[in-house]
Amino acid sequence: MIHSHAALSAGAKSTQPRQVGLISKFLSLDFLHPRFSSRFAVFGIILMARFAALLLLAPAVLAFDYTVGVGKDETTGQLGMGFDPSSVRPQAGDRIVFEFRAGSHSAVESTFTDPCTPKPGGFDSGVVTVADGTPVDASGLPTKEYIVKDTNPVWFFDQAGGLCSKGAVFSINPELTGDQTAGQFRANAEATNPNPTPETSTSPTSAAASSTGSAPVGSTSAGSTSTGGASATSTSARASTTSSTPNGAGQMTSFSIGASLAALGAWLFI
Repeated sequence: MIHSHAALSAGAKSTQPRQVGLISKFLSLDFLHPRFSSRFAVFGIILMARFAALLLLAPAVLAFDYTVGVGKDETTGQLGMGFDPSSVRPQAGDRIVFEFRAGSHSAVESTFTDPCTPKPGGFDSGVVTVADGTPVDASGLPTKEYIVKDTNPVWFFDQAGGLCSKGAVFSINPELTGDQTAGQFRANAEATNPNPTPETSTSPTSAAASSTGSAPVGSTSAGSTSTGGASATSTSARASTTSSTPNGAGQMTSFSIGASLAALGAWLFI
């Protein structure tokens, strides 16, 4: 059968109101049973509230852990002197996990101008001793944690055994160019008196420090022992830091989404 152009146009126009009506009906949820429609609308409000809460948690969800080996050679990746990596560039809220290797070591906050002198009130891990012969990649190595407060430079050194003057230093967010670079900080340390400074406190400071777990068999810690366990991070920014891992906040997000889906099912069918 041959239809005229006018007839086809009229037929097309007649379907438009029907399409608009279907869209309006879908958006108004009228296609649902009245009981489901009202509950679905209420659940939508709950879901939006949950989404807003997740946005508030975004900084925590995106926080990373940076594992730093203490008593580990940055060049070889084996047991040695210093920190591996010797510099990282985290964001506020990220966590630095100092993981101690064989021997007696510490992570003590200092200043750029006095690299080998503890900063008053600064972070101090206390001297941590791990049994000689413990493999560099052993599991259950003791750790101490430092929470990054902002993106300003922070400076550390290994006070135990007078290793600071040999270049055993670590920096957070040093300048990439200018006067206060990681390289200049190390040069300042190597230019100091090689005589070891007085031993650090036998217990870590409470500022931004925490520890968990237990040390390997045969190892002790003057402070509380702990376990961490992750590969060393690179010295580049967070985007290329291979061992930076999201902290537990990501699990909170998954739980919240799962709870929302479970609530949807319960709301529709109860």
